[in-house]
Amino acid sequence: MRLLMITRKVDRNDASPAGFTYTWVKKIGEKLDKLYVITWQKSDRGDLPKNIEIISLFGGKFFKIFSLQFKLLKVLPKIDGVFCHQNPEYTILSAFLAKLFRKKTVSWYTHKEINLRRRLVELLADKILTASNLSFRKPFFPNKIEVTGHGIDTEHFYKFRTKENDGKFKIVSVGRISPIKNYETLIEAIDILINQREIKNIEVQIIGGPVLKREQKYFEGLQQMVKDKGLREYIQFLGPVPHNQVLSCYQNCDLFVNLSQTGSVDKAVLEAMACETLILTSNEAFKDILKDKRLTFRPNDSHNLTDKIINLMNLSNEEKQKISQSLRNEVVDNHNLDKLVGKILVLYK
Repeated sequence: MRLLMITRKVDRNDASPAGFTYTWVKKIGEKLDKLYVITWQKSDRGDLPKNIEIISLFGGKFFKIFSLQFKLLKVLPKIDGVFCHQNPEYTILSAFLAKLFRKKTVSWYTHKEINLRRRLVELLADKILTASNLSFRKPFFPNKIEVTGHGIDTEHFYKFRTKENDGKFKIVSVGRISPIKNYETLIEAIDILINQREIKNIEVQIIGGPVLKREQKYFEGLQQMVKDKGLREYIQFLGPVPHNQVLSCYQNCDLFVNLSQTGSVDKAVLEAMACETLILTSNEAFKDILKDKRLTFRPNDSHNLTDKIINLMNLSNEEKQKISQSLRNEVVDNHNLDKLVGKILVLYK
């Protein structure tokens, strides 16, 4: 089988939230005779198998749109189908020629937002894959939608504790520095722990960086907030970390905290779960995934987050291990990349 995948970027050292794409491309390509990958940004093929061909688009936005059409005309006669990954624009820009060449288009979409682009994807794609029921809401064509779970490389993300027993309870949060990630609630919770509850054995690492200009201002506000509350000894901003290096961050912490308000299943949470790391999240998308209410907290509620952190800190090692194993089992069973690749490929047969 020969397929075309259209995505933003392929680079194993990519420190953006899309850094996982490299692994997806590799896993999909391993199951095919040939995989063409058209990327919107310059990419680095690294050590991908030889049957995977990376075609990067260059120039400005409008030049890339026209260039994509020429690339499609060249590739479409050679393939059996098109897989559009993430950005809805890829489906919109490729659908006309794909239909002209009678090639099936499968789109991956995971976002709660419903807008014109989302509606166009639903109209143009032959099939739409999404991570959960909340990742593709109120569809006009429900028969086109297939909930597959996310694709986490559970062979890469696994438990391997190297954390030194320094007496500190280490908390990690991973994600783009953006208002929708709600990091101020975490900072406020740590302030309560340190200055009101007098629990000093806390260390927090926030991994990620701002992308947009307004996110930079938000980031500067968070840094000032940490300084004003006297928490620089306890909270560190480590900046972006390439996806292929973030594993140790999950493995070396006691708790992963996710404050995202996206309404979609966050991959970083699932990666932490695969590493058997305890988690706390306020994301509504996890309400059906996490049956244990000890692992969720109310959005924007720093006092509730504080209580939940203390509760997990006080659990016995036996109880922590029991919860941790159940978290990994959830990812292996329902959000496994190898299983997802199989679900993708079967649609083209």
